[in-house]
Amino acid sequence: MEEHSIKMQTQESKDIIKKRGSIVEHPFGTIKRSLGWDHFLVRGKEKVSGENALIMFSYNFKRLLNLIGISLFQKLIIAVRNGNTKAIKEEIAQYIASSLQNWLYFFVISTHSHFRNVKFAY
Repeated sequence: MEEHSIKMQTQESKDIIKKRGSIVEHPFGTIKRSLGWDHFLVRGKEKVSGENALIMFSYNFKRLLNLIGISLFQKLIIAVRNGNTKAIKEEIAQYIASSLQNWLYFFVISTHSHFRNVKFAY
């Protein structure tokens, strides 16, 4: 216990914990805000586990639809039904890559246009 406590006091450990906290807390904040969920409605470990599974499924499903869209999701369902998922996996990967490139382009353009209008005081 003492060895672990000493290890957790290092700067590297603090940085890892800070990074993990920022990654892990986002989904829970989103679930609370968008789904309006802030407490379990049932009692008992098994029931709470089931409710938690439904909430996490709905969060992940919403993320999937936001990432690939309805039309690609429909193609994915058909591909899974037919047992041919290789082609749709490649199409989804290309779609996500192009979406990220578009977002990056938009970010760069908006950042540069923002700085053109800023007047710096010296």
